[in-house]
Amino acid sequence: MKLFKLAYNKRSAKKHGWTPAWFGAKKFDSYLIDRIMEFQRTHDLKVDGYVGEVTYRRVVTNREAFPNSDKRILCNGVLIPIKWDKVRVDLLKEGCYKKVTKARSPSMVVTHWDVCLSADSCKRVLEKRGISSHFVIDNDGTIVQLADCNDIAWHAGNRRVNNVSIGIDFSNAYYVKYQRHYVRSGHGERPILTESKVHGRKLKPHLGYYKKQILAYKALLEFLNETYGIPLECPKTPEGELVTTVDPSAEKGVFQGVVCHYHLTKRKIDTAGLELDKIIDQINVLPIGSLD
Repeated sequence: MKLFKLAYNKRSAKKHGWTPAWFGAKKFDSYLIDRIMEFQRTHDLKVDGYVGEVTYRRVVTNREAFPNSDKRILCNGVLIPIKWDKVRVDLLKEGCYKKVTKARSPSMVVTHWDVCLSADSCKRVLEKRGISSHFVIDNDGTIVQLADCNDIAWHAGNRRVNNVSIGIDFSNAYYVKYQRHYVRSGHGERPILTESKVHGRKLKPHLGYYKKQILAYKALLEFLNETYGIPLECPKTPEGELVTTVDPSAEKGVFQGVVCHYHLTKRKIDTAGLELDKIIDQINVLPIGSLD
């Protein structure tokens, strides 16, 4: 049956000009059929895995709702330009986040890692678990938007924080054993971090962040600062060093600025090794926009 569906969809794609990427897939395979069925289910269409005339018209309508989304971020239904070349709007299915109609004013950014191999696999995991993040930064530095910034994503494990924050995930499988996958996939070796400390303990060596991911992250923080006024600040000690454990004001949702997930709870260690204080200092000294 799947072979028949794949053959049908290849003919449909040739006729109408659509590609698997329209449904968040990379090629004509069983995953594409699953994505088509999920799209149909979300939009109250007949769930059969075939891109017939009705499904095709609906996906075109959805794409027209986000025309030319490259270099733009979706904020309360409006696409706003960002100073970054690689951006893709690929919203999670409904039910993974809270839709908000009244304009929201987020005051905090919470930074995570997804422990996945790519942004696409991150999205699949989030949808399976019924949770969300607003963004995931892929291995090549593409900013993939998963939820409108005005909607409330379920990412922090803390309702007070979710209500006032934007969630950003780094796609990063964390464990060193996955280094080979990144090399085979053409992304090159990730840095291996050996000195990360969180909650007063030193972690085992783990995978770090690609330079292009850090640059994309800087661009996104700069965008959120300009769009929502989220301060380019992070939790620091009285000596001016980055706090690497729970920050009480962040945990309560009253801190205004940028935090890591470990600032919210001792149960989390992401994003260990991310030099958040230095990243923010670099944005303040040399904004991404000044590199144009």
